[in-house]
Amino acid sequence: MKITLLDPAMCCSTGICGPEVDDVLVQTAAHVKWLKSLGHEVHRHNLSNDGEAFNEYPEALAKLQQDGMDSLPYILVKGRVVMAGKYPSKAEWTQVLEEETPEDGSEGSPIQNNTSQKTTTLIGIGAAIASSNESALKHYVAAAKKYGIAIQEIAEAMNIGNEVKNTLSQELINQANALLNEMEPAATNACAPGSGCC
Repeated sequence: MKITLLDPAMCCSTGICGPEVDDVLVQTAAHVKWLKSLGHEVHRHNLSNDGEAFNEYPEALAKLQQDGMDSLPYILVKGRVVMAGKYPSKAEWTQVLEEETPEDGSEGSPIQNNTSQKTTTLIGIGAAIASSNESALKHYVAAAKKYGIAIQEIAEAMNIGNEVKNTLSQELINQANALLNEMEPAATNACAPGSGCC
């Protein structure tokens, strides 16, 4: 399934690169990784870095012209806007996927409900790691035990969260190095301690 996120203007492709990072953007980055792991084709474009891509989505472009930039972000499935003005929560992503999936394989709703709880829990684990939230991590790991989620799946969710966290740390280090180099442009390149660029 083709899923597209059209973001407002952001400093980078995920928006998790400034000094004050929005938790919603951290969670959205984890959601995108999860969607890709399920085999969905996920594209993400924002106005500042990839504005021309908006032209590929006529429905979204018309909405943007009518409602203005405050109506972003847009969530599109198969080129159609299914949500605007906010990023989906874990439960909302699951609902969008269920609504857009053909009825072929929708026999057992108890199984679907269990899958939904499992998915929500794994996303929660990844988001807790990414945001260094110890209490949330304990909560979601306890939920994972309750739902009988395999240790390998929990570990994979933790790895995804750690990748998001490391990306954020690297972006912050890059920003620190850029600020140092602005202060001493003529001198040899300065580096933030521990950044490994020296």
